[in-house]
Parts: sequence; structure tokens; C-alpha cells
Amino acid sequence: MHLRNILIATSIILAFAFSTKAQSSAQEVSESPKDTLTFAVYGMDCPGCEGSLEKQVGKIDAIKNTKANWVDQKLKIILYPDSSLTIDLLEKRVKKANFTLDKKAIKNEN
Repeated sequence: MHLRNILIATSIILAFAFSTKAQSSAQEVSESPKDTLTFAVYGMDCPGCEGSLEKQVGKIDAIKNTKANWVDQKLKIILYPDSSLTIDLLEKRVKKANFTLDKKAIKNEN
């Protein structure tokens, strides 16, 4: 039963990866500055903190890529074009990683 669940999960992941790849092949996705946001995030005190924050925030569908920096206490995110992100959802994910999002320190890199 366990092996069956692993095979099903792997099939779903591969199907999603293939469909995502096909979509980006059909329409080139460029990372424009308007799709990049930088936030202050407090509580990171080691490189491992960066990874756990990136993992949690990366689960948000609208986010294409994340980069945390524990020294600067910043989180940079790149959104998919024409996607939307609510500050409440972002704050929820940051809290789930045991960090604090500074909602006043939002910078849209245009």
C-alpha cells in the first residue's frame, strides 16, 4: 500500500511538472522587476532559516521563486506574471516557518 501511494504521488508530481513545462514553453515567462517584491522578515538567525522560510513561502501558487537572506533579514519573491498575492497569505506562510513578516517594509522593485 505504501509503495502504491508513492507511485501515485510521483505520477501526480511528474504530470504537474510536465504541464508546467509545456505552459512555459508555449509562452516564455520573463522575470520583470514589476513581478519582484522584497520584504523584511525577522527571526532568521542562520542559513538553515533561509531554507525553511523559502520552502514555506514557495508553497504559495502565485510565487515563482524565493530567496531569503538571514543576514539582511530580507525575503525576495518573484511572482508569476498576472498572478496575485495577498499579504495575509504571505504572512500566514512566514508565521508557519516561525518568522515575522514586517508588513510595513514592502518594496516593489520596479
